[in-house]
Amino acid sequence: MSQEREELLKLLSNEELDLFILTGGIDMDVADQMRENVIGITKIPIGVAENFVINGNPAIIPIATEEKSVIMQASIGAGLVLEGFTASTSGNIMIGQIQVLDVPDLDAAEEAVLAEKEALLFDANTISRTRKAVDLQVKRLDTEVGKMLIVEIFADVRDSMGANLIDSMCELLAPTIAGITGGRPLLRILSNLATRRIVTVTVRVPVETMGSIVIDDIIAADAFAWADPYRASTSNKGVMNGVIGVLLATSNDTRAVEAGAHSYASITGTYRPLTKWSKDENGDLVGVLETPMGIGTVGGVIQSHKLAKVVLRLMNVETASDLAMIAGSVGLACNLGALYIMVTEGIKSIQA
Repeated sequence: MSQEREELLKLLSNEELDLFILTGGIDMDVADQMRENVIGITKIPIGVAENFVINGNPAIIPIATEEKSVIMQASIGAGLVLEGFTASTSGNIMIGQIQVLDVPDLDAAEEAVLAEKEALLFDANTISRTRKAVDLQVKRLDTEVGKMLIVEIFADVRDSMGANLIDSMCELLAPTIAGITGGRPLLRILSNLATRRIVTVTVRVPVETMGSIVIDDIIAADAFAWADPYRASTSNKGVMNGVIGVLLATSNDTRAVEAGAHSYASITGTYRPLTKWSKDENGDLVGVLETPMGIGTVGGVIQSHKLAKVVLRLMNVETASDLAMIAGSVGLACNLGALYIMVTEGIKSIQA
């Protein structure tokens, strides 16, 4: 049994151990409240990753995954990073979009919406006392069904994922925007491409740790992914193995984060990796991960899922930013661990 696993088990009460081993954190009554037409509950194994130090703090990280070797890759990657992971987030701004069709005068409509910007933000902010809309923008799209106006609302959702808040703001403002523009609002909904909620993680691996040849090979493997979307897809899948493992263990919306990550990878018009590996002037390997992370530590399923609350406590997570930095660090570690294995022993060595 690993030291991290022993330390984690010591932190759990008998009741919390039962959540991990027996119930999985929910029963049929809770499940029936969470989803429609419930007929059962599935379980995913939760393991603990080793060797993680994030922003100077040692971290116990439970990862939920059905795939063998994900936790091993994360632990190998983290073990190579002697100085630990440096992580940051850009904020907690999520974006909502109101699609407006049949606008008689797009120029006049855009000008009118922006003229009413402060009033629209005021109205949006009647929904929540703490999570506030902070900006509003307008853009035009020329589509196969004609021109349309898109009104975008930017809200600081704090430690929630933000979907319910954003959707409510869009629904509230849609009739007013219809009156201002003379158009017909159609969709009014959150975007999962959270470009104002970015997590960035960086690492440095000294050349003495793995040698210059391995470092050069990792950079060559990374260059393959940057030149070829077929390789980039698998590279990003490896990143998301770690990210989704952390988020699944905390009952976050994994599909939303997955959609946002792959959209972000394509934002330039070409599908690219979420990670980048290079050498610094000392010959050390330097890696960076950058991806949107629209997640929460309050609200939604987290409130009713007992196991998710225990996992957040074990990781010493208090805010959505804390969780994003952990998930991003695990994603980068998985990528590094997989690359290291592939350029040395080969991926089949850990899949047997």
